[in-house]
Amino acid sequence: MNEQEIRQALATLEMYKAQAESLAEQQQIVTFSLEEYSRARDTLGKWKDAAEGAELLVPVGGNSFVFAKVADNKKALVGIGSGVTVERSLDEAIKTLETRINELAEASKKLTESLTMLEARSSQLSQLVQAEYERLQNQG
Repeated sequence: MNEQEIRQALATLEMYKAQAESLAEQQQIVTFSLEEYSRARDTLGKWKDAAEGAELLVPVGGNSFVFAKVADNKKALVGIGSGVTVERSLDEAIKTLETRINELAEASKKLTESLTMLEARSSQLSQLVQAEYERLQNQG
């Protein structure tokens, strides 16, 4: 490996670093979404199991809750994308959330695999560059 190839390898390492940071950010977003959908599913499950007129603590985000009385434990409004919300039975709403949770879990798994593969490539290339750099220094 000559100096030009070492410079090119270093540029590739910088690109790997940027890609790894991007994947880590995406992983954080997916993890946050997964937690949000899981909380929503759990809340709908508790709402479904509550008797009409029962008082429940309902999460509103930011680790905050409101007291609410169950007026109807048969239906819920569920977002289906692009800002569109539809009324569904609680069972259908929970199934919709579970589908999204499964999709997010799969996305998280793929991101983790990609990040692991990228880190392995980066480590291998870094070791190669280090060895070549040391070899060149010993020659000169």
